[in-house]
Amino acid sequence: MKQIRICEAHLKVGLFGGTFNPIHIGHLINAQFIREEFNLDFIVFIPTKYPVHKELEDNVEAKHRYQMVKLAIEGVEYFKVSRLEIDREKPSYTIYTVEEILQKNPNWELFFIIGYDAFNEINTWKEWKRLLMTIDFIIMKRPGDVLHRRFDKYMSRIHCANNPVIDVSSSVIRDRIRSGKSIRYLLPENVEQYIYKHRLYQGER
Repeated sequence: MKQIRICEAHLKVGLFGGTFNPIHIGHLINAQFIREEFNLDFIVFIPTKYPVHKELEDNVEAKHRYQMVKLAIEGVEYFKVSRLEIDREKPSYTIYTVEEILQKNPNWELFFIIGYDAFNEINTWKEWKRLLMTIDFIIMKRPGDVLHRRFDKYMSRIHCANNPVIDVSSSVIRDRIRSGKSIRYLLPENVEQYIYKHRLYQGER
C-alpha cells in the first residue's frame, strides 16, 4: 500500500479528492497533465468516505472505491492514494484534510485539484475563505463548464489548468454497467476486473 511519508523536504504536492465512483481514464489523464504542467512532485488521490455536498450514487463502500484507485495508479511512483478521509469518523471537510496534511508535512506546498463545476460552488464549503488562504487551487476544465465565480482577493492562489477535456464520467460508466454495455477503455483493465469481480454498480451487493 502506498503511504504518504512525513518528509522535511520542500515538495509541491497535488491533492485530488473525490468519490472516485469509479475512478476512470479522465481522472488519470488529467492528473498526468496537471502534474507536468505545474511541476508537481506527486499527486495524492484522496477518496472520500461520504461526500458532504452530494449523495453517493449506488452506495458503493469506501473500501471498494479506495481499492479501485489503488489498482488504477499501480506502478506509478508519482501517484499515491490516501485513506485519510476514509478512516476519519467525522465528516470529511476539505479544510480538515488540508490542515491535517500540513500539520504532518509543514514544508509541503499544496495544490488542491478540482473541476470548474465544484469550484463554482466553493462558497458553500465549510470555512471556504480560510481554505482559499491556506492552499492553492488548480482548476480543471470539464466538458461544458466555465468558471463563473471569481474571488479577486484570492486570485493569486487560483490556477486554471490547460488539461484536455475528456467527456468520460463515473455516472456514464455506472449506467453502462447497469445496461450490460462494455466499459472497456473507459478505465484501467484491472479496475474493470475488480468491478465485475465484486459485482459493483449492478444493482446487487
